[in-house]
Amino acid sequence: MAAPCVTAAEMLPRFLLPRLSWAPHSVSQAARPFASIPSADKRRSFTSFQAGPVLQRQSPRIVSPVTKRAFHATALRQRDHHFDTLKFVKRLQGEGFTEEQSVAMMKVLNDAIEESIQNLTRTMVLREDAAKATYTQKVDFAKLRSEILSADSTEFNTTRNTHERVTNDIAKLSNRLRDEISRTQASVRLDLSLEKGRIREEAVGQELKIKETEAKIEQEVAALREKLEQVKFQSLQWLMGVCTGFAALLLGAWRLLMAQEEFDSLSEIVEVIWPKSTDRAGFLEESKSGAFDGIEAIYRTNKTYSTAGMFDAELLDNLPKTLKFICHNGTDPSIIRITNSTSLLTIVGAGYDQIHVPECTSRGIRVSNTPTAVDDATADITIFLLIGALRNLSSSIFTLRDGTWRGSPAPLLGHDPQGKVLGILGMGGIGRNVARKARAFGMIVKYYNRSRLAPELEGEAEYVDFETLLKESDVLSLNLPLNPKTRHTIAKPQFDMMKHGVVIVNTARGAVMDEAALVDALESGQVASAGLDVFENEPEIHPGLVSNKNVLLVPHMGTWTVETERAMAAWAFDNIRLALTEGKLKSIVPEQNDLQ
Repeated sequence: MAAPCVTAAEMLPRFLLPRLSWAPHSVSQAARPFASIPSADKRRSFTSFQAGPVLQRQSPRIVSPVTKRAFHATALRQRDHHFDTLKFVKRLQGEGFTEEQSVAMMKVLNDAIEESIQNLTRTMVLREDAAKATYTQKVDFAKLRSEILSADSTEFNTTRNTHERVTNDIAKLSNRLRDEISRTQASVRLDLSLEKGRIREEAVGQELKIKETEAKIEQEVAALREKLEQVKFQSLQWLMGVCTGFAALLLGAWRLLMAQEEFDSLSEIVEVIWPKSTDRAGFLEESKSGAFDGIEAIYRTNKTYSTAGMFDAELLDNLPKTLKFICHNGTDPSIIRITNSTSLLTIVGAGYDQIHVPECTSRGIRVSNTPTAVDDATADITIFLLIGALRNLSSSIFTLRDGTWRGSPAPLLGHDPQGKVLGILGMGGIGRNVARKARAFGMIVKYYNRSRLAPELEGEAEYVDFETLLKESDVLSLNLPLNPKTRHTIAKPQFDMMKHGVVIVNTARGAVMDEAALVDALESGQVASAGLDVFENEPEIHPGLVSNKNVLLVPHMGTWTVETERAMAAWAFDNIRLALTEGKLKSIVPEQNDLQ
């Protein structure tokens, strides 16, 4: 059995053979690694680990260097990693391994354990060394901490001292600056007070000079006016009175000169007499005195209202019975005596509310006006007032002149005309002209008239009834004539029917609208703003309209242009000439169409 065991041991690789604690008893493993086994007792010691009896053979055998080492129980050694190999060999044999297998495995295992222990031992640090290193680290850390605290304390003290010094410097500078500012402010206040006093004194002196200058200017203007009236009188006397051989009394005839060519063409057949009276009573007395006897036509203007008043029954009864025609064109009253047998009463100006047409009709006096001559100019002023009121420009016009820019608080924002509904009340020549110009601003035009217009005149405007016009209009333009039926067409009930915040524009006649009701509607906000060129009691204006910043006011200047005045005068003279030559009028008022 020995031979197989030797063979198995020799067959194992040497790196798997562990260095177990087995060796000959008399020779150390380090001195004699391969000693022979001299006695039978030692062989028995080795074979005593076998599982069965060992057969001894007398024949010689080959003894391996491995088998020369006896395997015995590990002797106890004074070291912590003692390993009892014999015990584990027996356990392996108990598990079914042979002795050779068990020995081989234990050798391999023992070598692995020994190598691991040696590796661990080489890398281990002694406890004393570890404690010493720890102590050294603690000492170094304490020294470092002490140095850091010392440095931090020194730096903090330095920073704090610097901060305190800077704070003190800033406080000193602040006090000095405050003192300087106080002294400067006191000096500036004193200078301003002195300057204000000087300016106030200069302003008082300048104001006195201005008043003196204004007084001188007024005196000079009055003198110039007097001279101008004299020149006008002399000029017209030469133009008209001399040509006819009759005396002529002329006052304020500058508008006649605008249509000089047309007026000159009549100079051979007319004699002009200018009344001397300045009020209605004087005019009636002058007429009763016979100063106007033989006249056949009267040329009048809106200004004659302050001189003669309404052309009503009283006035017509006191005029000569020869009177058949009258002309009106915005100047002081003049009476034209026609040399032929034709009689004419012609009214220059689209509005003829100062003439009582039924009274004229009953006396055989025909009335004409100049309807289209004023269309463009009146429509232009209507658009101006419409845009101004819609954009709420009135208040800022005054604040700008007062030097307060838009004023404080600023006015409310206005509105653009685009897409707004423009309601036109009265679709005559002026109304149609307004509609055409308003469409250029992108407005939607609706109108109400006594009768619907023909399609070619109506254009893109929509005809609606009166109540619908009031309810749907964003802007309402009044362009209807004034007569007893149209007086106060717009009053409180009509304002109540309108949209809240509607804009009102009136370029017709002031009395077609109740001004007191308009003031109430403006104050309540039912009417947002208004643009007015005419007033109910001209030249007096309702105080509520003057004081309201949302009302844009114009002193009846709808036809206040050179071109319009010339056209109106020429139209009136054409009416006179046509009546004298053909016995008909160019533009008779609608109420007398059956007399044409």
